[in-house]
Amino acid sequence: MSERRERTINFIKKNIYYFVFLICLSIITLVTVALVVSANNNSTTVNGDNNVIENPSGENQTPNENPSDNPQDQPTDTPQETPDDTPTATIIVFDMPVNGTIIKEYVSAGVVYNQTLGVYTGHKAIDFAAEEGASVMACYNGVIESITSGKLEGTTLTIDHGNGLKTVYNSIEVDDAISVGNKVSKGDILGTVSTNNRKEYKDGAHLHFEVLENGVKINPEKYLLTEEK
Repeated sequence: MSERRERTINFIKKNIYYFVFLICLSIITLVTVALVVSANNNSTTVNGDNNVIENPSGENQTPNENPSDNPQDQPTDTPQETPDDTPTATIIVFDMPVNGTIIKEYVSAGVVYNQTLGVYTGHKAIDFAAEEGASVMACYNGVIESITSGKLEGTTLTIDHGNGLKTVYNSIEVDDAISVGNKVSKGDILGTVSTNNRKEYKDGAHLHFEVLENGVKINPEKYLLTEEK
């Protein structure tokens, strides 16, 4: 073995670790480069196949395939008007119960003179003077609630109109076709004007007319269309 070759071998032996390190480093470098190239190729393939557009801001945007998904493109529903379920109040207007003139008005507080009894008494009613035998009519739709008779008070007929509203007809001769429980309509004939109310006979033939709300006598003019209104 020559001296030169022996030096070469000794050099390699002394530096073998460095050679091994360089070889490993080279292998690692080659593998790294290969992975980077492969990754770039895959990224290019994805961009080409799926139409992913690179945004300068770094965000990927997918094309809007369905324009109707845009809320601005959706048709707007015209709001439909809902029917008003609020019940409307029924306005009650009475017909005149008799064709006559008022001779004694309703008095809410105080008294009036009763010439038959010769005393002052309350009068929560309206008295209509009319010829004896003149027709007395139902002023509003309802049901005959009662028909009573007394020696002094005479004959009294009461109609229930519902919801606590009632009308009372006194000093009346009730028609034979009328009885308790009958339904009557506005304008139906109930009977005729009489003088059978002995407490007021000096006032002549007249109809004594009362209106009650929930058992309380009120001014009939609240519902009557009298000429005085």
